[in-house]
Amino acid sequence: MRGGEFKLYPLSPIEQGYLFGLFEGDGYKLWDKNSRHYQVEFYLNSVNDTKTINFLVSLLRKIGLKPGLYQDKRFNCKRIRVYSKEFFGIINKNEDITYRTKQFNIGFVSGMIDSEGYVNKKKSYITIVNTNKTVLKRILTFLESIHLKSTLTKRKRCIRDKLDSYRMYISVSFKKLQNISIKCRVLQ
Repeated sequence: MRGGEFKLYPLSPIEQGYLFGLFEGDGYKLWDKNSRHYQVEFYLNSVNDTKTINFLVSLLRKIGLKPGLYQDKRFNCKRIRVYSKEFFGIINKNEDITYRTKQFNIGFVSGMIDSEGYVNKKKSYITIVNTNKTVLKRILTFLESIHLKSTLTKRKRCIRDKLDSYRMYISVSFKKLQNISIKCRVLQ
């Protein structure tokens, strides 16, 4: 990506939101001062998230990036790594969904569901569990603005928890929106 300004324009607003939501849930960024490498990584379950991994790779390729896939056998996860200063800069902006379009926000929620969410087919509900209460509150505000019922509660802390975490329940009506969540497709 040298020579020109890097943009996400080949992606639709919903796809851009998805990328940011997925990063918020399972992403990691690192600037290595010694090697001067800017890297962005996504950590996804290599067994349960194969469709999400394939979709993420297709989105990254669509914007001209060359993702590397690495198997982390310790945690049964696949690491999708991109080296790009420009992409690092865009991801580093820490998108605030408060000021974004409806389509971007639906994509963001879709990405959060696919990274930090669970869809219960039998009881028909969607949950997101995360430690970032601010982001979850913004999602809650957005969902309320489009008249989708959702709730946010603090989870009881387990012994292995290092931080407080929060659980958001989202109305199964989210699947009726034109979302791009891989996990929500299970309900359709």
